[in-house]
Amino acid sequence: MRKRQKETILVSFLKEKEKYEKLAEYIVQFIRDDPSSPNENLHTILYRIKEKKRLIEKIDEENRQLGVGAKPITQKNFQERIDDLLGIRVICLRLSDIDRVKAYLELLADEKILRFIRKPDHKRSFVLPVDPGETIPEGLYLRYSGYSSIHYLVALGENSDAPDELKKLQIEFQLRTILEEAWGEIDHKYRYAFSRSGAKLPEHIHSGFYNLSAYLQAAALQAEHLCRQAEAHQLLMIRKTKGKRAAKDKSIHVALPMAFPVLMEQTFGFKPTVRTITYLLKRLDEVGYAEQPQIVFQKVFTEDRLQEFSTIFREVLNREAFEDKSKRNVDAINAVNFALSNEIQGNRVAIEGLRAILRRKKKRSR
Repeated sequence: MRKRQKETILVSFLKEKEKYEKLAEYIVQFIRDDPSSPNENLHTILYRIKEKKRLIEKIDEENRQLGVGAKPITQKNFQERIDDLLGIRVICLRLSDIDRVKAYLELLADEKILRFIRKPDHKRSFVLPVDPGETIPEGLYLRYSGYSSIHYLVALGENSDAPDELKKLQIEFQLRTILEEAWGEIDHKYRYAFSRSGAKLPEHIHSGFYNLSAYLQAAALQAEHLCRQAEAHQLLMIRKTKGKRAAKDKSIHVALPMAFPVLMEQTFGFKPTVRTITYLLKRLDEVGYAEQPQIVFQKVFTEDRLQEFSTIFREVLNREAFEDKSKRNVDAINAVNFALSNEIQGNRVAIEGLRAILRRKKKRSR
């Protein structure tokens, strides 16, 4: 690529860079603030915007591989053709956490808050055809070469409350376990970056890095097995000491009582999403109200509490609760959390907690 072409692309990229930073911060904050986010399954959320040098290198690589008649990457189309200008990485502790985050992203896509441009691409993930706790069969091929992650290509959907200018940008979304992250960071710094510079590592060092990935795969399976054993022991102790029923799997995939969604629709005047209903049932379970959720809900969520919620909502956000279709599911979650807090912790705590949540929401929307 000629020097003038590089300069033109970089100037365009630098003009757009602030939008990518805003988009990254918006998504990270959305996941952290979303009440229905599987926060207990998240360890770290990171993001990075592609460096200028690497952007030019990648464009040169892509253009060299073009077939006859294919259009090259230019200043006008590089944002569409280079799909990882912004990368957001979600790091989880366990293999099972990955499935729950994937389910969460799919629900966001169902609600058109997120839009999948390309569905999950498993990049030699640690997820193996062996259930945690099973003995790894002799001769199972664990070794693989290269990158390990689950990748999506996404954009914000039409129901996102982000500015329209951010909805046009693409994001490479990555899911990894913390052990995959360790492998990726070590491999990138000591093998990949070295090889990309044109230097060659001896074969025994390459093999050593690949063998390390196999050890970490086995470690990931063992970690999942140990975590499940610890959870099972905890449930056993709860049953023995408190006589409580065994806690349910907190996966996002749960059976929904038929009467509960109908009650929600009657209460709020709209049909809540599966993600919202699932979260509300989970909240009732957490506070010990899961046995008859619709009966408990009617007892806790009184007309007086709904009116008080609406008044505080109007004072802080200068709009009516539930009037914005793109935000009414979150409004319903906040209303129920307010009622539960009122019931369990008292009116003053509930009011201050709600005000704090709404003030953060107002600040984020500016």
